Amino acid sequence: MPRPFKKKTVPTTLRDKLESQLSDLAGQTDELRKQVVAHAPEVRDQIVEQAGELRQQVVDRAPGVRDQIVAALPDKDQLLDLRDDLFERLPENVQEKLPERAKPKKKRLRKVAALGILTGAGAATFAILRRRGGQPDHAYTPPTSTPPPAAPTTPPPPSASTTSSASSAPAGAHTAAEVVGGASDDTNGSASKS
Repeated sequence: MPRPFKKKTVPTTLRDKLESQLSDLAGQTDELRKQVVAHAPEVRDQIVEQAGELRQQVVDRAPGVRDQIVAALPDKDQLLDLRDDLFERLPENVQEKLPERAKPKKKRLRKVAALGILTGAGAATFAILRRRGGQPDHAYTPPTSTPPPAAPTTPPPPSASTTSSASSAPAGAHTAAEVVGGASDDTNGSASKS
C-alpha cells in the first residue's frame, strides 16, 4: 500500500552547498582574525599617539575654556535668589513635600526683609526731603517780616572854621569823632555807671 503522506527529504546537494558556504565563511573569518592580530600593534600605537595629541590639545585649551565656563556661571548669591524665587512660585502642597535642604533658609529671608526695610526708609527720607524743596533742616532762611533798621545820618565833618568855634556848638550835639568813634561820653552831664 502506498503511504498517504510521503516524507519530503532535502536533497543532499543543498545540504552540501550550505556546508561548503559555512566552511568558506569560517575560513574568511579566520583570515580576518589573523589580519587583525597582525595589524593590532600598529593600530594600537596610532590610537595611543592620537589620544596623546588630543589630550595635549585639551590641556592647552583647558584654562581658557574653564575661565569661560566660570564666567558664564552665575555667582552663589544669584543662584540662591533664583532658588528662593522658584520656591515662592511653587504651590504650597508642593513646597511642603520638598526636603528641608531645598527650602530657603530663614536667615536668608531675614536678610532680604532687612534690605527691603532699609530701602523703604531711604525712599521715604528722599521723598520727604524732595517735598520740602530740597532744603535741609539747617539751611538759613532770612527773616522777611522785619525791615532793616535805617542807617543813622552823620553830620558833615567840621571844617577848620567850625573847630575853632567849638564852644558855639549846642550843648547836646556830638562831634563827628564821637559819632564815628563810638564815644559814649554825654555832654549833658550824665555819666555811665560802672
